[in-house]
Amino acid sequence: MTFRSPSFVSVVIPHFNQARLLEICLSSLEQQTWPRARCEIIVADNGTPGGIESVKAAFPHVRFIDVAERGAAPARNAALAVTTGEAIAFIDADCVAAPDWLENGLDGLREADLSGGRIIVTVENETAPTAVEAFERVFAFQQRDYVERKKFSATANLFVRASAARTIGPFTNGLSEDVDWCRRGVALGFHLAFNDKSIVSHPARRDWSELIRKWERIIAERWAGFEGRGSVRAFAWISLAAATALSTAPHLLRVATSAELTSVRDRAAAAAILARLRWWRARRMTSLLFAK
Repeated sequence: MTFRSPSFVSVVIPHFNQARLLEICLSSLEQQTWPRARCEIIVADNGTPGGIESVKAAFPHVRFIDVAERGAAPARNAALAVTTGEAIAFIDADCVAAPDWLENGLDGLREADLSGGRIIVTVENETAPTAVEAFERVFAFQQRDYVERKKFSATANLFVRASAARTIGPFTNGLSEDVDWCRRGVALGFHLAFNDKSIVSHPARRDWSELIRKWERIIAERWAGFEGRGSVRAFAWISLAAATALSTAPHLLRVATSAELTSVRDRAAAAAILARLRWWRARRMTSLLFAK
């Protein structure tokens, strides 16, 4: 079914302690081909230490709201509660929107209720990425796969009709909120599609500590939402941990063939991070079974 393209959009940005990146994100939104008069931008700040007064002064047309409960989910929920658009565009504070991001993203809602756009992973030095950056270039933000196979879109680049958003309800804190929210929408019968023309860029994580912080959060969220009880849950979880470790080998093929990497050095570095991370994830998952 084809819908009328929304004429007014609310852009939602959760934020915590990334003022410099937020300014860059907001600057990219000022350069959109979509008419400024048909757009509102809402930044939900999670209590950034010292505040973000300089950002507020630089972008007086942006609406800033304070959200006491920590987490991207409560921030998005607070922003959603005050939106007035026919469509909602989600972007993260560390992302940069292409000039036609809004125009193409809203066009994607002609054929879908939810539309996940493309996310390009960027590195600081294209000629000499770190090992973690090389890994991220291959594996981070595989939006087409997320949308078409896994039935969710990362909220770093997600458009949704406001009527669908209201029906889906709030994001759930403590879970992988974008996965949970989109799958709830799909379960309700809303159509989720991938939009290759709506593009944002996202910086790659640069070192091992940044990568581990990400996966600590993801593993905790998955454990919190993992179905089953007692021995059944434990067996299913340990099986998933084992599969994570054993999945290293088939994913090496992706590293070897990825167009995102051009040198043998970068492919070797990405492969080393892949193996290290998969085994770390398996060990960390197993440790949760014995945590008090």
